[in-house]
Amino acid sequence: MKHMALAAAFCVVAVPASAWEEETDFRGLHIYTASGDGISATAVCDPDGAFIPPTNHLSVTLDGEPLDGDYLIKSSTKTHQGKMVSGSAVSRDGEDWRGLVGVLRSGSQIELTANGKTFRLDTGSAFPVSCGADA
Repeated sequence: MKHMALAAAFCVVAVPASAWEEETDFRGLHIYTASGDGISATAVCDPDGAFIPPTNHLSVTLDGEPLDGDYLIKSSTKTHQGKMVSGSAVSRDGEDWRGLVGVLRSGSQIELTANGKTFRLDTGSAFPVSCGADA
């Protein structure tokens, strides 16, 4: 029984609250980050078309490694299943991008499951922009 409890502790990693931090780079890209113990998410949004066509992406690292492969992300109201390539999901993926951003915009309590682990991230507030998902 003790071993089962220890195994369960390794499978779910709780992350303390941290709001989406925002900065704008010299090209006009808006960069949003949220991170905690074991998980880091960085969204790069291109609202003014610094790239042609405008390209938005979300990069995720889990335990310091880029997420590569299938994942499930959910909030209290939405769920999305997708696949990241070399740690990133890109807005050119259309429906996949809209589903991913939809979850981020639907609440501050986010849960991401990949590679047999579940990470919880409390961002304090929902993702503040559509980041190209409304087009």
